Amino acid sequence: MTGQQTLVARIALGVVAGAFSVCLSLWPYLQALSKRRFDQILFAAFAVSRLGLFALIFLVFRVAPRGDVLGYYFPQAEEVLRHLLPYRDFISSYAPLHPYLDAALIYAWHTPLAIMLFSVLVELLLLPLWMHAGRAFLPESELRVASLLYFASSGSLQFVAIDGQDNVVIAVLIALAMVLVLRSRLLAAGATLGASVAAIKFLPLIYAPVFFVAIPKRWRLLLGAVLLCGVVYGGFALLHAPIFEPLAAEGDLRSAGDLPYVLEAIFGVALPVRLTDGVLLSALAAIFVCVARAAYRRPVEKRLRALTFGMAAVTLAFLVLSKKSWPPYLMLALFPICLLVWVKSATRLINALRVAGFALFGLVSVAEHSYWSSMFAQFSALEFHHQLLSGYGEAWLLFSVELLLVGGYLWLLLEAVRRLTAQDLPLA
Repeated sequence: MTGQQTLVARIALGVVAGAFSVCLSLWPYLQALSKRRFDQILFAAFAVSRLGLFALIFLVFRVAPRGDVLGYYFPQAEEVLRHLLPYRDFISSYAPLHPYLDAALIYAWHTPLAIMLFSVLVELLLLPLWMHAGRAFLPESELRVASLLYFASSGSLQFVAIDGQDNVVIAVLIALAMVLVLRSRLLAAGATLGASVAAIKFLPLIYAPVFFVAIPKRWRLLLGAVLLCGVVYGGFALLHAPIFEPLAAEGDLRSAGDLPYVLEAIFGVALPVRLTDGVLLSALAAIFVCVARAAYRRPVEKRLRALTFGMAAVTLAFLVLSKKSWPPYLMLALFPICLLVWVKSATRLINALRVAGFALFGLVSVAEHSYWSSMFAQFSALEFHHQLLSGYGEAWLLFSVELLLVGGYLWLLLEAVRRLTAQDLPLA
C-alpha cells in the first residue's frame, strides 16, 4: 500500500470504530447483563475482532507489514540470530531483551508476522486483567463503558492488530502488576514492572514513581523491579554493551503530534531542549505529588484508583509535552484513559457527546502520524512554519489535525488531574 492509501485506510478505520464505540457505550442491554455474561461476550468479541482483522489483512489479502516491525524489530531480531549483541554490535533504541524476544518469535516462524501476531495475542490478556483488577476499586458501570471504548478503539485496532506495535506488551505487564498488588504479591509486581523495562523499552520507567508513591510496602515492589533490571542490564554491561545507548540515541529527536512541535510551527523558533525537557519533568513531578496526596493513608482500593488515574495523567503529559512522542504511546495506558471519558453524574446526552469527542480523538490519533509522514515526509516544525506562512492549504490542514490531537491530549489530561485531585477520588 502507498502512503496515501494507508492514510485513507486509517481514516476509514477511525470513522467506523468511532461510530461503533458510541453505539456500544450507549446500549443499555450491555449494562444490564450479569458480570459473567458481559465478560464472556466482551472477551470473545475482542478475540474474534483482533485475530480476525489480523488474519483478514495479512493472511487473506496478504498486505505487506509496515512500520517499526519491518524497519526495526525484524532486522534486529535477525542480528541476534547471527549472534550479535545489542548496542555493542548493532544500534538499538529498545531494551536489551527486546531483540532476543523477537528473535525467539521469528526463529519459530521466520516472518515479521510472527512478531505482530505475538502483540495481538498478548493484548487479548489486557481486558481480562483490567476487569479483574478494576472490579476491586471501580464502579461496574464505568468499568464496562471503559472496556467497550477500549474494544472499539481505533488506536487498539490500528496500532496493535495492524501495525503490530509492542507498546501493548508494556500495558499488559502493568495490568498484571495491578493484579499482583491486589493480591499483596509486591515483589512479583515489581519484577513484572521491571520486565517491561528490561524486555521492551526504557519508557515504562516514567510509571515507576507513580507505583512507588501509591502503593503501601513500596520498598518490596521497588526491590522486585531493581533486582530484575539489575540482572538484565548488569549482565549486558559485563559484556561491554553500552546499555545507555537508547537514551543517547533518542535524546535529540523531535516529532510532530505534541505541543512543542505546534509552538515551534507557530512561532518559527526551535525551543531549547532543556526548556522542553524541564517543562515535561515539572509536569510529571506535579502529577507524582497529586498521586501521593490522593493515596496518602488511604485503603488499598483508593490507592489503586489514584494509581490508575496517575498512569493516565503521566501518559498524557508525556504525549503532549515531550518533544518526541507519537500516538502509539497511548497504548501504554489506553484502558485508564478510557476511564476518563464517561462521567457518572452527567446526562445521557453529555456522555454521548463526550464519547463522540473521544471517537474523534481516536480518529485523529491514528491518522496524524501517517498524514505527517506520507504527505509531508516528516518535515520539521520550522519547515512547517514556512509552509504555513506561504498559505499552503495542505499545511493548514495538518495544522488543524495537530491542534485536534494536542487538544485531545490536554482535555484528557485535565480529566485525569481533576479525578486525582477530587476529594475521595470519585469517578465523576
